[in-house]
Amino acid sequence: MGEARQKSQRREERRNEILAKHPHCYFCGGLNPSETIDHVPPEACFPSGYYPEGFEFSACDMCNQGGRKHDSIFGLYSMLLDFDEQKFESEADRAKINKLVQGVRHNYPDALPNTDTKENIYRTGHVYASRPVAVSVEATPAMKEAVLFMAEKLTHALYLRETGKIITGNHNFVAGFYQPQFGMESLTTYFRNLLPDQTIGIRSNFKEKYGDRFKYKSGYKDEEDFFVYAAQFGKGCILWGIVCGPGLLVPPAPGPMKQKPGGCGPGAHRRL
Repeated sequence: MGEARQKSQRREERRNEILAKHPHCYFCGGLNPSETIDHVPPEACFPSGYYPEGFEFSACDMCNQGGRKHDSIFGLYSMLLDFDEQKFESEADRAKINKLVQGVRHNYPDALPNTDTKENIYRTGHVYASRPVAVSVEATPAMKEAVLFMAEKLTHALYLRETGKIITGNHNFVAGFYQPQFGMESLTTYFRNLLPDQTIGIRSNFKEKYGDRFKYKSGYKDEEDFFVYAAQFGKGCILWGIVCGPGLLVPPAPGPMKQKPGGCGPGAHRRL
């Protein structure tokens, strides 16, 4: 009981420390005071006890609660898209995937994969296998919405983590998603060579077998307030984003993505 009390006390101290350091919400552009701690990437992306340390951000309740649906959906897809067979053989990973499937099926059934569109995948990166290494299914609108929401959320969180500043309404950004297995090696290589700083998510209590679960590369030019990152979940999912400070134009985004103003979380609609 004493040990449990100590852990609870440490969590509360950590929470108060984060809220004191960043008293305004990271996701709505600082428009609302921080009330809660948001985990970005979400805890749903990792088995119980595997969440990487140091990825907690102060948020208003509206931004935190408003993203719970997308957290669950993205967490499920990020784990299903991982091409690492060792994780699928892990009891902790299987338990988390089953829990997420049950939760999404119960709460957001329209986000579940459409198994009627299932196709076997024989390729991972440049390597072709003699047997399927994964299965491809058509993305549902709910899944696409969750992925883009998560890309925006991660862009805000990593900008704060790397610069110590909040993306405000005077900033502009673009964010996106892709799977490296589908002819995207050139873009992955471009990000790897372009961005100077690499951060690998870890937990200090894991000495081995933690796995390649979350990492990102980033770069920041303070003078121009220009930030770029690419983050990879396991071996199958990459989110990326570009942030431009006031007066800078965001480079044209590929595909249907459009430039968005900073401070776009759910709490931005609750301006004080």
